[in-house]
Amino acid sequence: MKKIIITGAGGFIGSELTGKYADNGYEVIAISSMFNPSFPVHPNIKKYCIEINEEEKLLEILHEDEYEAFYHLAWRGVNGPEKAIPQIQLGNMKLAMGCAEVAYKIGCKKFLCSGTIAERGVESLSSIKKTSGGMLYGVAKHCTHLLLEAYCKNVGLDFVWMQFSNIYGPQNKTGNLVSYTLGEITNGKEAIFGPAKQPYDFIYVDDLIEAVYRIGIRKTSKNAYLIGSGTPKILKEYLTDIGTQYGRPDLIKVGIRPDDGIVYSMDMFDIKDLVEDIGNYVQTDFGSGIRNTIDGY
Repeated sequence: MKKIIITGAGGFIGSELTGKYADNGYEVIAISSMFNPSFPVHPNIKKYCIEINEEEKLLEILHEDEYEAFYHLAWRGVNGPEKAIPQIQLGNMKLAMGCAEVAYKIGCKKFLCSGTIAERGVESLSSIKKTSGGMLYGVAKHCTHLLLEAYCKNVGLDFVWMQFSNIYGPQNKTGNLVSYTLGEITNGKEAIFGPAKQPYDFIYVDDLIEAVYRIGIRKTSKNAYLIGSGTPKILKEYLTDIGTQYGRPDLIKVGIRPDDGIVYSMDMFDIKDLVEDIGNYVQTDFGSGIRNTIDGY
């Protein structure tokens, strides 16, 4: 049986990916500091509830074997106050490097790490006078990408950086844009935003998991891919759609917060390279996906 390693397996994306691989006949070594009650139960899953801040802890579990892929998804401070704490983000960078070294030592065939569209914010950094915690998070992810790619090319380890666009779905309560918006209006509160004139992209969780799964099992030609829906549009249009479908468009308040100064462009959300390598993976349009997500709330 082919084997896969996933850190951060207890999280929103990790648990979905773990179930996907297990259902497709892979043995999954699932590693996380915490597992939710909804985590999949499957005979192909070996679950380890540990902190992975030391290589020795991982090497105790992962002896040299035939591993098809090592997915590193664990990352503290994705949302909330920890997003803006430099020591936490630096710790994330160190942890990612440690996992890459472990993947190399145990002879893993491919190392994959999760990134974020927030990384593209670094391109606007020089023109911004004041930044938010999200910028610090994006910078940390960007630097981690560069460090991992340099290391993996140095040791000859196949590497893929997966830059996720904004993810949504019924189980996502992480506080990202869709989660925040639905959380507020579900409680009868106003969801407030800046001008929302930027191009943006949302991808339904099932489509993202399909792409992440295919990247792991197929031969890929690039070291980095944006994983999105392929149909970006202006953020205000998405927000209006969420309010309308929920039946509370009055609670969507655009233009209340100041512009953060970050500039996105439509070409940042291009998925052409990914589709060429793994085929079309998008099955859910935003209208259908948001209805499913609203039902989940």
